[in-house]
Amino acid sequence: MKAKKVTMKEAWNAMARLWASYPAPAKPSPVEIKFYENKIKELLLKNKNPHALVLGATPELRNLLAKYHIRTTLMDNNKISIRAMTQLMKRKNPKERATVGDWLKMPFRRNSFDLVLSDSSQDNIKFSEFNKFFNLIYKILKPGGYWFFGAICGRRDDQISFKEYAGLYRKNLKYFKNSQNMIYQYLRLCFCSEFYNPKTKKFDFHAVDQAVKRLVSSGQLPISALKHACFNLDYKQTTLTWEALKKIIRRKFIILSEKRDHGHIVMRNKWAAIFTPKK
Repeated sequence: MKAKKVTMKEAWNAMARLWASYPAPAKPSPVEIKFYENKIKELLLKNKNPHALVLGATPELRNLLAKYHIRTTLMDNNKISIRAMTQLMKRKNPKERATVGDWLKMPFRRNSFDLVLSDSSQDNIKFSEFNKFFNLIYKILKPGGYWFFGAICGRRDDQISFKEYAGLYRKNLKYFKNSQNMIYQYLRLCFCSEFYNPKTKKFDFHAVDQAVKRLVSSGQLPISALKHACFNLDYKQTTLTWEALKKIIRRKFIILSEKRDHGHIVMRNKWAAIFTPKK
């Protein structure tokens, strides 16, 4: 019997449902959006027609730009992602144009944008290409422009072993049913040698999931761990500490302001900031 072919629309819907289920810090929180909104209001006082670039298709960032009718270009390397995230937008922006492309090969001219917005975009860039990526943003931003930047950072002062992670799950299954709690404990593994490559700076989500599944198979964890202690992502994320990321950023940018959302302990791992290019 032939497997049912997944239609493009089904793929969009599945991705949209997944994104809608994610809590912060996997996407910008309302506190972060308000932080960015205050700077947009300031920008509009001196520039009535700014041009913004969104790296990715994050609906929360696009909704903010739509609220102020800001001319927007968004770039993502996945057409399905663009369509899925567009379904989740609360506002339509007739001034928004989407393009599919590689962030390391952006075709935009120097000083094209007054504003660049990204949330965890650098997670998808190889660490060896960080300088190239940041240099491109520097190039396409106008002097005095802004980069609204979000990053999930590892904390070396708050790490646990996988044995401790599994032990925490066994002791309190209910705690892990809260997705923000689960993400927090997951991120406490991000520099563990079993899951992190210090050369490439990659944290392997899939390797954690496989470790959980081995414990379930051997009866050391209940089967519920497959749902509440796994991300079920075949994904490697470039992960640095807040301090290491700041050091790289400061080569080309001035950090104007920073924000931490204190709504949940997991938000200690999220850095929201506003940069402007150095002269």
